[in-house]
Amino acid sequence: MTQEINKYAQKQQLVYGIKRTVLLLAVTVSLTVATAQERNRQQQQNEKSQANQQTNRQKNGQTTQQVNTNRDQRTGGATNQRATGPVNSQSRAGNRTSSTNKTYSGNTRTNGSTQSTPNRSNNTTVNRTSNATGNKTSNTPVYNSKNPSWRYSNLPQRNSVRTSVPTTYRTINYGGHNYRYNNGVFYRQNNNSFIVVAPPVGLYINILPTGYRRIYVNNYPYYYYNGTYYDYRNNYYYVVSPPVGAIVESLPAGYETVTIDGETYYTADGAQYRPYIQDNGEIWYEVIKQNY
Repeated sequence: MTQEINKYAQKQQLVYGIKRTVLLLAVTVSLTVATAQERNRQQQQNEKSQANQQTNRQKNGQTTQQVNTNRDQRTGGATNQRATGPVNSQSRAGNRTSSTNKTYSGNTRTNGSTQSTPNRSNNTTVNRTSNATGNKTSNTPVYNSKNPSWRYSNLPQRNSVRTSVPTTYRTINYGGHNYRYNNGVFYRQNNNSFIVVAPPVGLYINILPTGYRRIYVNNYPYYYYNGTYYDYRNNYYYVVSPPVGAIVESLPAGYETVTIDGETYYTADGAQYRPYIQDNGEIWYEVIKQNY
């Protein structure tokens, strides 16, 4: 009798073990299927999200391209061709005047004229739309043929003295001097005041001032703002001497005039410019002598 009971108990344990094993296998299979389904669902969501992002990037790229195209159409393109050569200051109506009129002679001139004339084959183009944003307001500079510094007239004049600088300035140490810099204008402290100066060649900044212009001289890009030329190298914008042949639309306030054989030239930060008429009738200014 005891043997029969033991056999029955062993049989029941065996049946229980089999049922438990089957149940565990069923649970494992269910979990595996559920996990696979969840992975498939997440993969489908990721693929859908990536597709949406790609579509949005394409739409944004098309929108940006259309905006740039419309902007170029409004401004007449980025290339401005030069016209007929130097402006005759005696025949041009509304001659510019300045508080300083100088007539120079000596080693820097030959027979009352500059030593060399820039090669007219210099392929100089100017991008006037490089930093255009928003609609024009009443504060937007307006071209004035009688004022060579029309674009920068609202900025502090070179060599002027200020009792304070804008609170948004940052300090740049270069050549043993501390410069206060604020959106394209450089100040150097003198006792308890600050003098507006041109930045020295070699000083660099990491962000261009608002309103800069990109110009090309012999197919090489420079960046211009308020009489200062920048060259982009190693993720920084370095101050460089004005490249001969560059043409800019406006000079910094504080320029001087030079009269040679009845022709009017301009000097700014030591560089010499002569006026040139563009195809649209505007008078721009070409670098004919660097400031070193």
